[in-house]
Amino acid sequence: MINKIFRSYVELPRNIILLFGVELCLSLVHVAFILILNIYLRKVGYSDPDIAAFNSLRFIGALAFSLPLGIYIRGKKLKRFFIFSSFLVPIISIVLIESISSKISPLIQVSFLTWGIAMMFLRVCSLPFIIRQTTDVNSSEALSLNAATWSLATIISGLIISGLDWLSVINIYNTQIMLSERTILWIITFISAFSIPIVLKIKEPAMLINDLNYNQLSFNKAYDWNLIFQAISPLILISIGAGLTIPFVNLFFNSVFRFSSSDFSIMGSVTAIFVFFSSLMVPTLKKKYGYWMTIVLVQGLSICCLIILALTELFSDYYYVIYIAISAYVLRQPLMHMAHPSSNELMMNFVGKRNQELISALSSSLWSASWFISAKIFEWLRILNFYYYEIFLITAGLYIIGVFLYVLIIRKYENLQKEKSVECSVPEELRID
Repeated sequence: MINKIFRSYVELPRNIILLFGVELCLSLVHVAFILILNIYLRKVGYSDPDIAAFNSLRFIGALAFSLPLGIYIRGKKLKRFFIFSSFLVPIISIVLIESISSKISPLIQVSFLTWGIAMMFLRVCSLPFIIRQTTDVNSSEALSLNAATWSLATIISGLIISGLDWLSVINIYNTQIMLSERTILWIITFISAFSIPIVLKIKEPAMLINDLNYNQLSFNKAYDWNLIFQAISPLILISIGAGLTIPFVNLFFNSVFRFSSSDFSIMGSVTAIFVFFSSLMVPTLKKKYGYWMTIVLVQGLSICCLIILALTELFSDYYYVIYIAISAYVLRQPLMHMAHPSSNELMMNFVGKRNQELISALSSSLWSASWFISAKIFEWLRILNFYYYEIFLITAGLYIIGVFLYVLIIRKYENLQKEKSVECSVPEELRID
């Protein structure tokens, strides 16, 4: 069975494998930023509200440009946008690292802003590219592999961070180099630049989409807005909740349990191993049990783990509670990520082909908008001295509502599929137009 699963991924189109390589390289630096950039900012002297304010800027640029880009790319080739990301992300990352080292706050703000735009090109275009390059037979595998890039990047980046942190000092040509967060981020940024030769190997075929009748000025008539709004409704709530928690989990463990950058990176890497393999299992589980298991059940279990993680702050004085917190985090991550490929596939199938570029752009835009809002909310809540557990419980509440909305969408999608199946089974001469 395992061989069959892995064979289905190996047999994916070459362009999908290359895109996986590009996303993996760029995700390395993205993961590194999530794992240790906040701790680096804290060590330089910035407070939690300052860090939250900086993080919020990462999403403003993506928010401003995602929707126009999604409209623009309909019927157009996408390789050029992957090239933009591959060149810009490493360059801007270096500027960001050095601006933090020099404590140049305006440059830090500009770097966060432009970094978000650079990553936005990749995020908006990847889903439409995958759908174009695959069929109904292998789209689940391609979307799962796309989701698995993040966990694999977390494994690699976490091992690099913890390994270099363990070494502490390296000698190069009789020169001692201290392996601080700054140096580690430089090394990972250099590795991420390998996305450039990979992206240049992508050979995008001639466009198969005949969209000559599409007039970009007739915006309202070009898309099925009712379906689009239904598809994004749970995403809005879940992304706002995620933005309140995911970027700041490292601060939670650092503040409550005194985790260092190395400690959190090791835990992230171990967790990502489970995330990676669980993501690859999603197509098999979805084909056997449907969206009810791969979205509703796994999200429900992940919410339970989040609530347990939040409540550990109340009992942090007990020595054993740290193990409960680690267990809750390690279990929550694969459960949460297992839902992503299935929810993306459901969203793309639910809205139909004519809306897929726009829904991808809206998805990226909404994540950016929601995480910007969440970062601001986190900033304000911390200024008001809210505890981490209170913020995490707000996330859990938003998740619960979002999962309920997914239940409604799954029911409607399954009913639509049944209607289509019945319609196709009726002989053409008996159909009533």
